[in-house]
Amino acid sequence: MKKMTTGLVMVLLAFCLVPKAEAGLIYLGLQGGISNQKASFSDIKFNTDTSFLYGAKAGVKFMMFAVELNYFQAAHNLDPEDISVPTWQDRKVDYSYLGANLRWIFPILVVQPYLTAGYGFYTIDIHDIGKDHNGGFNLGAGVELMLGKMFSLSAEGKYHHVNLDIDAKSFKVGDFSLTGGFNIYF
Repeated sequence: MKKMTTGLVMVLLAFCLVPKAEAGLIYLGLQGGISNQKASFSDIKFNTDTSFLYGAKAGVKFMMFAVELNYFQAAHNLDPEDISVPTWQDRKVDYSYLGANLRWIFPILVVQPYLTAGYGFYTIDIHDIGKDHNGGFNLGAGVELMLGKMFSLSAEGKYHHVNLDIDAKSFKVGDFSLTGGFNIYF
């Protein structure tokens, strides 16, 4: 986790040091919201769990597109649908994502709706069971409200999907995240 955080900080600093042709091309932002996770582990199905998520992002805009680096983390509880597996009841899961997204922006004066798709590395740590990370994809849509040239508010919904191996068994995660945040443009 420390390596991931250090890497994210280094990338954010690199974005700040990149020379820019005009103001408003590079942005840094914070986000918070909810993560609605549906997990399955081999033959065990779990009820959906909703949790708070927090994260950061950095991006570069060019014309109608933006390339964005994202990081978020959420903690979930596993609640099996079948009560015959009590050892999985209320087991904690730390869930995080670090990856890149491409945004296709539809510029409309102050409001900028967009579609986004990305790929990155998801890490799952099931307490007292195991930990794994693997690549996965996400798809979503959002809107950004520009408040001048240097500041914006954003709202975004994304679907994340990843398959992992925990104790040599398949752990599948489908996660819908709904976030809000702000961006500062440089």
